[in-house]
Amino acid sequence: AVVSTQRSSGINAEYGGTINTHVCFSTDISNENKGCQTARMVNCGSYYLYQLKKTSNWYYGYCVAQDQCSDAINLDQRWRLIINPYVSGQSAAADNSLKKGWYRLAIGHGTMPSYQPDEYYGGQRYPSWMVGDLPDVKDGEVTREVRFADGSKELEIRVMNCGEYYVYRLRPTPGATYVYSIDTDVCEHARDLDEEWRNMFHVEEHEDNLHTDYNKGKDWYQFSTGFRMMAESPPGPQYSCGTKHAAYLNQEHPTVEDGVVLREVCFKEDVDSDIYQGCDTVENVRVKNCGDYYAYQLNPQVKEGAYCVYNRKTSCYPPVVHAKYGELAVVNCTLNSEKDFDPEEVEWTFLDSTTLPDKNLNNIDISDDRLLLNINDIADKNAGVYAFYIASTKTTALVEVILFSAVESSQKYHYASLGAEISLSVTFNVVDSIEREISWKKLPHKSVTGDNYILSEDLSTLTIRSVGQSDFGTYRCTLSFEVEGVSYTKHADIVLKEDEEELEE
Repeated sequence: AVVSTQRSSGINAEYGGTINTHVCFSTDISNENKGCQTARMVNCGSYYLYQLKKTSNWYYGYCVAQDQCSDAINLDQRWRLIINPYVSGQSAAADNSLKKGWYRLAIGHGTMPSYQPDEYYGGQRYPSWMVGDLPDVKDGEVTREVRFADGSKELEIRVMNCGEYYVYRLRPTPGATYVYSIDTDVCEHARDLDEEWRNMFHVEEHEDNLHTDYNKGKDWYQFSTGFRMMAESPPGPQYSCGTKHAAYLNQEHPTVEDGVVLREVCFKEDVDSDIYQGCDTVENVRVKNCGDYYAYQLNPQVKEGAYCVYNRKTSCYPPVVHAKYGELAVVNCTLNSEKDFDPEEVEWTFLDSTTLPDKNLNNIDISDDRLLLNINDIADKNAGVYAFYIASTKTTALVEVILFSAVESSQKYHYASLGAEISLSVTFNVVDSIEREISWKKLPHKSVTGDNYILSEDLSTLTIRSVGQSDFGTYRCTLSFEVEGVSYTKHADIVLKEDEEELEE
C-alpha cells in the first residue's frame, strides 16, 4: 500500500507545545479510502518530533513530507509537446505506469494545454488537457480536472504555482494510450510556407503549372511571404494563388490575447468566373496570433487545393512613361490595402542598382508617402526601368521610362522623280520652353541653301522644290539643346532615293 501522512491544523502550534494529531494510511491507489490513527507531535522550531505507534502490518510506513516545488520530478521528454504527432511504435510514450507524485513539466511552456488537443498529438493517441485556470502563488495547492483528447476519461489532479513554474501532482493514466502532454508555443515550431505563388493576387496562366498542399501533413504552419497571414477573402479569378481550389480563412483572425482559437478555412470552387464562388470544401483549423505573424494548424486533404497568403496588389500608373526631353513625368503607385503600411518600407530603385533618392538623379522627387514619383526635366539619365518595392510583403511594381527621340522622322525613306517637289519632315520631342539650335545638311557636308531649298518656320520640314540628280542621298537634321545644364546634340537621318520606276526606264 502507498502510505501518506496528514497534519492537522495543530501544525501551527507554538514552539515546544505538544498537540494531538492524526496519521493516515492510504489503502488504495486513489487515496480515496484511508485508515487513520492518533499520534502526538511537538514543534521544535526548525523541525517536528512525532510520537508514533508501531504499524499494524509490514506494508504500512511513515512518509516524509515533500517540498512540492523543489522536489518535483522533471517530465522533459520532447514527445510530450502538444505539437508533436504520435509516431506508431513510440513505446516510451505512455503514462499508465507513472508513479503518483509531484511533477514539473520541464519543457515547452511548462504547463498542460488549456484547450482540447487533437488525437495522435503530444506523444500518444490521447494527449491531456487541463480544465480550469492555473493558480496564483497565494492559492497554494488547488484541485483541477484533467481530460484527454477522446473526451471519455477524466482524472483529478493537484496543481501548485511555484513562482517561476508550476508543479502537478499526477497519477497513472487510465491506459497506455493516455498521456500527460505539455503545451508549447506553436509560433516557435510552425513550419514555413514561403512560396511566392501563394499570393492571393497571383493567377497561374497554365493548368499544368498548378500547385497543391495535398498530404503535406497535419502540422502547425506559418506564411513567410506577404502579410504573413492567410487570405481572409476569396481570391477572384480561376487559378488564383496558383491552385485550382484556393483556400482562405472565412472568419477574422484572432488577437494575441485570444490564444489558440478554432476557425474555418474555405476551399473555393473551381469556376472560371470573377464572381464570388462558394466553398467546395470546408476545413476546421486552429489559429494563433504570434504578434508579427500567425500560426495555423492545418491538415491539407484537398487534392488540388492550396492555402493563399494575404498580400498587397501593387500597381503603378502609367506602367510605361513616354516623355519628351525636359518634360515632367509623374508615376503614381497605389496599393489594394493600406494594412500595416509604413512609407519607410517603400524602396524605389533605378535599373536594379541605384536606390532613390540619389545625388546623380537629383531631378527626381518622391512624395512623403513614397507612392508618387516625379521626374522633373527628364533627360537621357532618366531613361530606364524603375522598381517600386515593399520589403515586408515582397511586392514589386515596375515602371519603364522611355524618352522619345529628340529628333525623329516618321518616314525614313522617301522616293522622288527628277524635277519633282518633295518635303522631308521631322518631329522635335523637346518641350517648347527649351532653347534650341536646328540645322539641316546633306551628308556628308553639303549645306541646304539656295532657292531650291525651303525650310519651314519651325525648321522641322525641308522642301526640295525641284529634285535634281545631285539631291538624292541622306539628309540630316541636327538639334542642339540643354536640359539642367547638360548639353545634348541629337539628329535624325532621312534618305531620298530616285523613284524605282524611273530607274527601270
